[in-house]
Amino acid sequence: MSAAMTSAQLDVIDAIAQNDMPKARRAARAAVAEDASKKNAWDCKRLARLLDPALNPDLVKLPYKVEGILEAEHPAETFIPERYCLSPREAELFGHIERMRRVCDDLAEMRINYPNTVLLHGPSGTGKTMFGRYVACKLGLPFYYLNFSRAVDSLLGKTAQNISAAFDYIRTEPCVFMLDEIDCVSIRRTGGDGGVGGEMNRVTITVMQELDRITGRQLIIGATNRLDALDDALLRRFSKHHEVTIPQGPEEARSVVRALLDDAGIEYDRAEIFNWCVIHDDKPQAWLIGRAVEAIAWSVETGEPFSIEEA
Repeated sequence: MSAAMTSAQLDVIDAIAQNDMPKARRAARAAVAEDASKKNAWDCKRLARLLDPALNPDLVKLPYKVEGILEAEHPAETFIPERYCLSPREAELFGHIERMRRVCDDLAEMRINYPNTVLLHGPSGTGKTMFGRYVACKLGLPFYYLNFSRAVDSLLGKTAQNISAAFDYIRTEPCVFMLDEIDCVSIRRTGGDGGVGGEMNRVTITVMQELDRITGRQLIIGATNRLDALDDALLRRFSKHHEVTIPQGPEEARSVVRALLDDAGIEYDRAEIFNWCVIHDDKPQAWLIGRAVEAIAWSVETGEPFSIEEA
């Protein structure tokens, strides 16, 4: 008599039947984990590695017309929220985003249009893109990232077409859409209509027109290091402006580093971490994390106890 399929195996088949590959991968990981037999040990180990989202992220397959312009992922599969230190300022912003998303349908029924659009500004390395991934992860939404460097084309009018194609695609489902380094294309408009200036003016207008067509189902997060360069009319398309700063003091800097170390299971000297963060409390989040990762790598390579001073 053959054995019945387990619930995990049934979930795999159900997800494939619905063409839901993220769900299928999660169910496949559960099916692999429940097989404790010696017969399948080698295959299970191999499959577990292939299905590990940290090693092989489950990226969204994009159609040809936006492939290379958009980048996409499922942060629920690829993002580790425990390693992300949410400052009190970004926590308040996330609360606002979450509230507005909950009531977007109610507002629409009242014929009130409130686009859930946020503009993050601040120095490089402060975690603007990371915050976007955090939001998508916590809300259970796909994360789309517009690569402006690839969207810009030398052919007249092609850049605006690329941007419109990206917006057309993300409007098909609820999602978080990240417009990083938006100052690359949406600069203050000049009076000229010809040449490079005229083309950039048209691109800026295209971005604004696309933002006007956004509904509450899509959350748009813009990011820039050059708030002063953005067109005033574009700025008005973002319902919320928020400055992302470096950690405010050694306590916040220590929280950033410890979030990574604790989740990774690294043993460390708390006093050493704090003293190091006192010295480097003027550094952005990306710099702090980078040095911590280098110190972890040094410890793994040498077999010596972890020391942040080795970074």
